[in-house]
Amino acid sequence: MHIKGLAIWPFTSQKSSLMALEIEDLPVESLSSSGPKLCVKNFVWSENEWPTMNYDDFSDGDDIPTISLEGNMSEKPCQDYDKVCQEMVTACEKWGFFKLVDHGVAVETVENLKVQLNGLFDLPMDQKLKGARSTTLPLGYCASNPEYGQNLPWAEILQLLQSPQHVVAFARKVFGDQHQHQPFSNAMVEYMHALDKLGRRIFEMLAHGMGLPHDFFTKNFEEKEATMIRVNRYPPCPLPEKCLGVGSHSDPHTLTILLQDDVGGLQVLKGDDDQWIGIRPVPNSFVINVGDTLEAWSNGRLRSVVHRAVVNKEKQRLSVAYFLSPTSSTIIECPPQLLDYSSSNPRKYVSFSWGDFRKELLGQKRVVGKTALNRYLIPL
Repeated sequence: MHIKGLAIWPFTSQKSSLMALEIEDLPVESLSSSGPKLCVKNFVWSENEWPTMNYDDFSDGDDIPTISLEGNMSEKPCQDYDKVCQEMVTACEKWGFFKLVDHGVAVETVENLKVQLNGLFDLPMDQKLKGARSTTLPLGYCASNPEYGQNLPWAEILQLLQSPQHVVAFARKVFGDQHQHQPFSNAMVEYMHALDKLGRRIFEMLAHGMGLPHDFFTKNFEEKEATMIRVNRYPPCPLPEKCLGVGSHSDPHTLTILLQDDVGGLQVLKGDDDQWIGIRPVPNSFVINVGDTLEAWSNGRLRSVVHRAVVNKEKQRLSVAYFLSPTSSTIIECPPQLLDYSSSNPRKYVSFSWGDFRKELLGQKRVVGKTALNRYLIPL
């Protein structure tokens, strides 16, 4: 018996009687790229990481805020611009996350991207591996992250730079040099351009809401050398109570714009009581979250919060994270306007360049919890 592709659940009545240990011995073809086939037990996480909430556990009274950008995506924003900017800052102070609606990204752009990404993941493994990531840089396709050795994510992963040239080069490897790659390439590039515009507006609004010049952040994002997109597709999992799509971590980049489908799975660690909160998907929305770099840039005022992705038995899930990062030479240093040396808000982080931080991340390979940013904390 084996698990092939995505058709791994529900089992027949006879198969459903298998004990958990027998399930753990089943091979998982859809997440085995080369060499020996991985089994479910390779994806079982340490017991302290096992999720206690299901993928569709939501509490309407305890969810991240929803913010509308209606009328505020044009050159001349609406009269409520100041109010919306402050709501955005408040959400980032309390939650580090918010849902964004009326964001100006065309539905057609989003839906076309989903179609092309699912088409990529549906390809035979040997064809996807033509665009496999290298051993030195985490760019390209991979089935899970077998190099981690343990606590493997239950996900297929695609990671590309925000670069039309890089996207096209990857697509040509997978789809061919002729016109076959164009539907995928065009969809990715169009989506990236739309999210770059949206990200710039969010940065402007956060700066305005904190009393900083509107271009305080955006002037550092003219080049796209480190901005990237990461796509995870999570197959149905026969043992979701012991596996994770992505473990608990904070994003080291500056800002994340997350697209998710209508299948739940994103969970955020609420700081007040260290409780996991399930984020209910909202149609035609994005989830925005603060990255470690932005937390340091704002001296901790905007919070980079630990989150994870859980999986389920019945449904595959698609998520697309767009990570905005500044140019490598950008110095991440909190502006004096946000500091108060005479009270409880002195400088919390030493200054660092994004380029140096990125090198540290490449060496670390795996971010667990808030371990990435902690290296820059100033001891009390």
